[in-house]
Amino acid sequence: MTLVLSLIPTRLYADQRTSYLADQLRTNEDYRVRTQAALALGASGDDAATRPLCDALTDGNASVKVAAAAALGKLGKPAGLACLERAEGREQTPAVKSQMQKSIAALSAGGGGGGGSGSAAPPPPGADTKYYVAIEITNKSGRPESEIEPLVRAAIQSKILAKAGYAVAPKGETVAQGKKILNGKKLKGFYLLATVEPAVYQGGNLTQVVRVSMWTYPSKSLQGEFAPKLTQSGTPKKDVQSENILMKMCVENAVETFHKVVASL
Repeated sequence: MTLVLSLIPTRLYADQRTSYLADQLRTNEDYRVRTQAALALGASGDDAATRPLCDALTDGNASVKVAAAAALGKLGKPAGLACLERAEGREQTPAVKSQMQKSIAALSAGGGGGGGSGSAAPPPPGADTKYYVAIEITNKSGRPESEIEPLVRAAIQSKILAKAGYAVAPKGETVAQGKKILNGKKLKGFYLLATVEPAVYQGGNLTQVVRVSMWTYPSKSLQGEFAPKLTQSGTPKKDVQSENILMKMCVENAVETFHKVVASL
């Protein structure tokens, strides 16, 4: 799977970039592009990013709403608090509502980072949970583990939880602990191993691959592998933020395929 993007042209100045991302968030028909535009706005530090992110809390796609809520928390602007509180009061999707609450808590405490670090533990399985998913990250990117593991784990976790019927195992859970939960609640278990490959800069473009293998859990019998390959044009030199965005899009594409496979079983 290859998708060529020009989501963040590095030649744009900060104000032009915010305007460009806001337009993508508002009008792009691909929810994946809207999701990544929201995340990029959250990392921009620009006051002007608050309004389009607030507007995106009513997007028709849950992944976009989760991203917008997380971005408002990360942006850390006080103006984002009121719109989050209004949106949280009417939101019905558990994963979206949970992220809104995290960002509200972060902004109320006077800080940012509403879920962007990936450190927040996932909610436990609920009454409607059918599938329980353990996540592991292998970092071959050449970048520090502290940058890659939380980013990729958060992207996988958010995408999984955006679909009803799924729960995610907390980081560090042992096989014995997982087996106890699966047996006690009669859930079907899966294990996703995401391997982040090195970013490739060639011909003025940036290409990123994340390989996600799907296994049963806790027995770990291989079921398949998804390896989205995303290319962003107009990126001739090292651009860590763009690498991050492509990594997130890669794993979100892989999880979307995972959901389809599970539904067909």
